[in-house]
Amino acid sequence: MKYLSIIGLSLLAFATGCTKLEPKLYSDLTTANAYSTESDINAALVGVYADIAPFPGDGWMYYNGYLVMTTDYTTDMGFSTAAGDPTKMSNFTYDANNRYIRYNWQYMYEVISNANLLISKIDAVAMDEAKKKRIIAQARFLRALAYRDLTDGWGPVPLYTEVVPPDQTKNAALASVDEVNKVIIDDCKYGIENLPEQWVESEGLCRATKGASATLLANVYMRAHDYQNAKTYVDMVLALKDAGVYKLNPDFKNVWSESNKFDKGFIFCILHEPAMNGGEIANHFGPQDNKEVPDRWQYYAVSLEFWRKYSDLDPRKQFFYYNYEGASARDGNTTHGFYYMIPAPGQTTPPSDTVKFLKNVATKKYSYEMVSNSYYDGRTIAVFRIEDMILSKAEIENELNGPSAALPYINEIRSRAGAPIYGSSGAFPVPATKEEMAQKILDERGFELVFEYKRRPDLIRFGKYEATCNDYLTARGLQPVVTSKLKLFPYPLVEAQLNSNMATENLNRVP
Repeated sequence: MKYLSIIGLSLLAFATGCTKLEPKLYSDLTTANAYSTESDINAALVGVYADIAPFPGDGWMYYNGYLVMTTDYTTDMGFSTAAGDPTKMSNFTYDANNRYIRYNWQYMYEVISNANLLISKIDAVAMDEAKKKRIIAQARFLRALAYRDLTDGWGPVPLYTEVVPPDQTKNAALASVDEVNKVIIDDCKYGIENLPEQWVESEGLCRATKGASATLLANVYMRAHDYQNAKTYVDMVLALKDAGVYKLNPDFKNVWSESNKFDKGFIFCILHEPAMNGGEIANHFGPQDNKEVPDRWQYYAVSLEFWRKYSDLDPRKQFFYYNYEGASARDGNTTHGFYYMIPAPGQTTPPSDTVKFLKNVATKKYSYEMVSNSYYDGRTIAVFRIEDMILSKAEIENELNGPSAALPYINEIRSRAGAPIYGSSGAFPVPATKEEMAQKILDERGFELVFEYKRRPDLIRFGKYEATCNDYLTARGLQPVVTSKLKLFPYPLVEAQLNSNMATENLNRVP
């Protein structure tokens, strides 16, 4: 399977020192001459794709894992047993110097900067105009995605659509979300006009497409509660599903099998290969001390409070690692293995000294049916998939036409998962009001899209952020500290020190 190899352009590298030796020139490739051929442009585009899941050296940054700490951990969904910044995220005690806030911001702007640079250089390169437009459309889609993520997290942000020298970014004005949305909308519409519905395998399957652009555009309209415009683009994506471009996998577990690296339900995803651009996805998301998936860290794991929200009749509740025997361990002359189990609510004492209570549960999404057990793994990261759009359709129909119009779409997802559909029994009645259906759709998005970078923006869009997160903190015995000001992150401290606009704004954001 061909995909975009994660390598970028090499720049000038030379060594100087306090000796009389002449510096050794390893390359004469510079930013001035690096964008002179079609192959240069193609390599630069690959580099922009690489920025959303950096490798090598940072195989856990941005969509390779770090983003989950700002999108899912600052909600009821995530809980980390690691001290420091991870715990601060799940306890809502983070500050402007938290590394997840700092590095996510950095890599989002790296995508934007490199996309702008590519766009600024491409006009001077002799190449087919149709190819040129497709490359521009991909760069603009990636820029739009980064701006969506930035505005989800921070609201107003500096807006750059051209290459800007570093000395001109100090004290940059903060563009409103509406201003940034206009750029995202224009970028996505350009993608709809110039990108194919599908790429042939020889071109790379994980490139941005017409459907990916429509999905991102629908997402931005939904964030603004503009459901009429959102409907246009959600329907566009679902029409592609009807045409066979996308397909709902009949087995929800198989979506995540490593042998099914490019599921037909993926609208936009990030592919990895261990020997080329492997990530540390399974390491961070995988279970601790497990025989089936050994040597993983359970660093990013789901809170017990969220896991308990699943119905016992929902097979997705079983798609986590819990109540299992650990790998064998030697203690003196005795070989044994711990048994890892979920405690009952309020249970604090394990039944024996060979039992350990789990404090959180690892999802199977990023380690199910592993083909390679290498440190850098080949797991696929789903950025957009068709299940998201089906549930978006339910949300839109509920807002515009009420719960009966939303029912077929939420039940489509539940039926595929094997969960009881609404209306199937007295225990699962059809939600009677728009408000009841909205809550069921929000719940369903959590159950289906757990740890796919959706929970925090979903809670905020549905108007449930403060209440849901405070209920979660209360259930953990902590103070309910979430207020409306936590809907936006503080700007990273290092950035606020260079930008008085951010520094002033942070006075209202730092918990």
